[in-house]
Amino acid sequence: MRKAVLLLAGVAAIACASVAPSELSPDPVFLRDNPAVRIALGSSRTPIALTGSGEWRIYNRTRDSFLTTGKAGEIVTVQLASGQMRAVRANGSGSSRSTGPFLVRPLSSEGTLTFNKKRYRGELLISVTDTGMLVVNRLPMESYLRGVVPLEIGKRPRAELAAVEAQAVAARSYSYSHIGVTSRPFDMYATVQDQVYGGVDAETEITDEAIRSTAGMVLKFAGRVLANTPYSSTCGGSTASTSEVWYKEPDQPYLRPVSDRIPGTDKFYCDPSPRFSWTETFTGDQLSTVINKYLAAYTSAPAGDLGRVRMVRETGRTETDRVRALEITTDRGTYTLRGNDTRFVLRNPAGAILNSTYFSTAVTTGSSGGVQQLTVRGRGYGHGIGMCQWGAIGRARAGQDYKTILTTYYRGTTVEKF
Repeated sequence: MRKAVLLLAGVAAIACASVAPSELSPDPVFLRDNPAVRIALGSSRTPIALTGSGEWRIYNRTRDSFLTTGKAGEIVTVQLASGQMRAVRANGSGSSRSTGPFLVRPLSSEGTLTFNKKRYRGELLISVTDTGMLVVNRLPMESYLRGVVPLEIGKRPRAELAAVEAQAVAARSYSYSHIGVTSRPFDMYATVQDQVYGGVDAETEITDEAIRSTAGMVLKFAGRVLANTPYSSTCGGSTASTSEVWYKEPDQPYLRPVSDRIPGTDKFYCDPSPRFSWTETFTGDQLSTVINKYLAAYTSAPAGDLGRVRMVRETGRTETDRVRALEITTDRGTYTLRGNDTRFVLRNPAGAILNSTYFSTAVTTGSSGGVQQLTVRGRGYGHGIGMCQWGAIGRARAGQDYKTILTTYYRGTTVEKF
């Protein structure tokens, strides 16, 4: 799940933003009594192939001007040339060119659209940008959550329903707090940069049940302020405050460290996580490779070859014992890598980022003075702020209900209707 935490947002302001008029305002049948959310699915310079489960249409800018109607299973491509788009059918016939945006909508409220081999509810907006054609899925909030919750919490048995319900409310609060808060033509990404969203094909029976049973429920701080609710897979024993990890972000009163220790034991609710504890090892050559490739993007290091890594040293720890910063010394100088940025530099050979900032380091140097091996031993997976998903699973197994789980991880909040 994503990175940034916004300042506290008033519920009234968010509600107004969520229903702001747009040039392609959705038909009421698509809203189903809950606000629409816009999710960026991807962008492409190459033709975009679209189809639908039933009849569907591509409109130009408004519903008053449609370009073509597609049959169930029929593929129509949207092509880009010289900053303009056109819809092209399989027989080669095409619409006139336009700067758009294009609105793609099923003619039935139960119909779905397929883009990039995934099915989506609601409608698609296709617009021209500097990087090609941007595809955005606009759909009702509760329909969106059906494609988010299963991918965020995973496949859970009925005995862990409380954890799934907690995930539904956390994802809903996070989503409402991101509607209309930027000038972008979308509210969130469909990736870990925000929340992982897989459309119709991700939906499951138990997550649908959890979304229905918590319909409209969000977290509010002090009874009146909508809480922005980040969460991560595994806290490793304690969640973190915002500034411990995202050092440029201000702390929030409801995002404070929470112990995940099971009372009266030396165990933790998130112990079952496969990444509760872990070890990563870098040879000197592997370390130099990732430092040369990524360090300049996160520190004052110059781009290009920095030479060999001479030393890696921890420079302080946070209140929950996470690494505050690493001092990286190379042939060309010494640079400070802070907070969550360490994860994006210390990548494994496959390019995956480091599991968390909850780690310690051990360095072996060679006879020439360079780092021969760096061993990183850590706990947890993800940023560690807000709800610990594996902790929520452990708490559900222990009999806690979803409201108890949420108000434990988000201190000072209450679960209320949006």
